[in-house]
Amino acid sequence: MSPRRRYLLYWATQLGAWGGYVGLYALWTYVGGTFDPELNLILVLVFALGIATSHALREVMVRNHWLERPLGLLIPRLALTGLLLGLTATVMEGILVELLLPQYDSLFSSDAARFFEQLINWVVLLVVWSLAYLAYHYFARNRLEEIRNLRLQTADRENQLNNLRSQLNPHFMFNALNGIRALIDEDPAQAKRAITQLSAILRNAMSTVKRTTVPLGEEVDIVKAYLALEAMRFEERLRVQIDVPQGLEREPVPPMLLQTLVENAVRHGVAKLTQGGDIHIAAQQADDGLHLTVRNTGHYEPGRINGSGIGLRNTQRRLDLIYGRKANLHISNADGMVVTDVLIPRVEAKVVEDEG
Repeated sequence: MSPRRRYLLYWATQLGAWGGYVGLYALWTYVGGTFDPELNLILVLVFALGIATSHALREVMVRNHWLERPLGLLIPRLALTGLLLGLTATVMEGILVELLLPQYDSLFSSDAARFFEQLINWVVLLVVWSLAYLAYHYFARNRLEEIRNLRLQTADRENQLNNLRSQLNPHFMFNALNGIRALIDEDPAQAKRAITQLSAILRNAMSTVKRTTVPLGEEVDIVKAYLALEAMRFEERLRVQIDVPQGLEREPVPPMLLQTLVENAVRHGVAKLTQGGDIHIAAQQADDGLHLTVRNTGHYEPGRINGSGIGLRNTQRRLDLIYGRKANLHISNADGMVVTDVLIPRVEAKVVEDEG
């Protein structure tokens, strides 16, 4: 729902709820035979004060981010704020009734019970209003979370298909299988290792559809397997350096994220250079989150690298869905290298599992 529609729905609900309250009260007095035409003015005052105080309560909740707090901390704050606003509404009602309807008994008379009765009435009304507002907020947030999870599952499957297409494309499979075939006679042990690496890549691609995040160490292992297969083709033209501290191996990252970045670096950087090039993979924990950096020899020109844009756009889209636009992917040129930096913020990403 757009912000404008939410705004209109809020005010429509405000007018309807307080209008319904004073309308029911007027009907009750009419049926009971105690209706007084001058009561209409008091009902208008109650209607206006109800909207003003409840809106003030909402502003306090929104400005202080109370809706993001646990219920255990939220309820006492709501009770205290409801008491203060209820007291304000009671005093304002008493003053306005004295000014506009002097023939009515004053709320500030010696009979304190009438004042406190009206105060309790206002406090109960505001507390009920705040609970209804909270219920709607949590319901709407849960609905948005469900929609977000469904979109995330869909994006994961789309990403899975894109990765499978990338890994199973004829060019990649042709090179990998040809390299393995050449090794069967020359180095059977290495050929077996290459087959194991290829199967690990394919198995990982098929299993990541069930997970939103994986440990960084697992992602690095897949990248190593991928680079080992590419090394059969590039040999000494492909020079790799990986710098991932052991303490970061359990950090959660989106599956196939690092492998996508490395594949782009190989296909659109090193593979296009006759002399080959270097690929540096690094991970570093900073105040704003985990930084994954892939550097490769070459030069990046936006819009000039055929085929890489789709993978990077999908990567940014998945980061947005998982981390709510707190993550960031940035590509730049520095010292003759293409630098791709991904920031994964310090938040807990919800893991979505498939059943069956």
